[in-house]
Amino acid sequence: MNAAELLLGGAAGEVALIEGGSRLAYGELRGRVEQAAAAWLRRGVRPGERCVVGLLDGADWVAAFLGLIWMGGIPVAISPRTDISLIRDLIVDSGASALLLEDAAAAAVGDARATGRSAWRQQLDASPATAILHQAEEDAPAFWLYSSGTTGKPKGIIHAHRTVVHAHVFAREMLGAMPQDRFYSTSKLFFAYPLANALFAGLRLGASVVLDAEWPNPERVAQNVEQHRPTLFFSVPTLYRRLVEAGVPFASIRCAVSAGEACPPDVAEAWQRQAGLPLVNGYGTTETLSLMLYRTPEMSGIRPTPLTRVHVDAEESGRDGAVRLWFSHPGVALGYSREVTHDSARFGENGFSPGDLFRPVGADGVEGWSFAGRSDQLLKVFGRWVDIIALEQALALRLQGKVRESCVVPRGAESEDTVALHLFLVPGEAGAAAARAAAAEAIAALPAYQRPVQTHVIDDLPRTETGKLRRGALKIL
Repeated sequence: MNAAELLLGGAAGEVALIEGGSRLAYGELRGRVEQAAAAWLRRGVRPGERCVVGLLDGADWVAAFLGLIWMGGIPVAISPRTDISLIRDLIVDSGASALLLEDAAAAAVGDARATGRSAWRQQLDASPATAILHQAEEDAPAFWLYSSGTTGKPKGIIHAHRTVVHAHVFAREMLGAMPQDRFYSTSKLFFAYPLANALFAGLRLGASVVLDAEWPNPERVAQNVEQHRPTLFFSVPTLYRRLVEAGVPFASIRCAVSAGEACPPDVAEAWQRQAGLPLVNGYGTTETLSLMLYRTPEMSGIRPTPLTRVHVDAEESGRDGAVRLWFSHPGVALGYSREVTHDSARFGENGFSPGDLFRPVGADGVEGWSFAGRSDQLLKVFGRWVDIIALEQALALRLQGKVRESCVVPRGAESEDTVALHLFLVPGEAGAAAARAAAAEAIAALPAYQRPVQTHVIDDLPRTETGKLRRGALKIL
């Protein structure tokens, strides 16, 4: 089998990719992928070799990525905004034989193996129009993604060809997706969430996928929605909040999904009031590629997506009712590129278990699960368990209208007697003074052991390029 071939099975004349004012049909995309495969071969890349792809989103990205898989190479997708020093580290970690970057990054990285987008396009023009399709075992490596680095040094996550076989099942079964749909994700393709749920799912269904090279903001998203009329929308909680605040209209959207991190209830409720659409909350990781759990507003807990099997780790349960879960699914990765010692996430015989904790809803989780945060976000403060995620949500409900965003960060030694909770706020339109006053009132209403000892007002919460909160950056402020 070959993952690239599986993704190019749409009707030749139907639109596969929408980018700006251009439309690329499935037949044309297949031609570009084969031409890209030929260009990689002309550069000396051989089956089994890894190549870094760090382009902005668009047809060039898709053709280069799938072209590598077509000829047996292994693309390593990274953000085009990756710091040059980190790119050099990723080259060493992945053992990359070639790099395809935006022109400025290719020049700055100072590596003879790096090619810029302009030179790549010239190489494409000089390459044959076809390339032999590489046949691989279903568990053979097909591509790498890198973790966001929220819990330490980014690590390569190795995905197999089989991961794309069922990449469309969640969209088809839970969202009712069809070939007539248009998928649009505000997040970028180097991130597992949009790669699997928008690009892979859309192409496997023979649907259309909207791509945008620019980084998202409410104005840009509004422009894309108005111009391209997508029907399925994928984004992250931080941007959903900004879209609601900006009053962006979503007339063409019939289904919206939030993932990447836990979605605060007030954001989901505000979205539904404004857009008139329920928000489907999804849970997945880079290691699982596909979403493992989902929840709609009428559900009391998050439940497994189709094909997901959940196993409860009995040996790591009992902390205030929170347990570790293992996920088995065709999308689960093969493993990591380097030894991981700083994280509780792990692969095993039951699939993959993230460093996250869950609580059962109903007897033994019959009604699903509730997200209880990372294992390092459930901690004891003066002998009492504090769920950081639940605390943040409780504070967010009390701070609505006064604060745009907030988070709680523990500081101190590992001894529960020296851990102190700190509240970080991004003020709303009323300003910093109003935010501080609202925070003081909200904190006073909490049990003593849950009360943050200090409130910090900042301009923005630090996030990774995939939209995830970087708590570690706040610990050193």
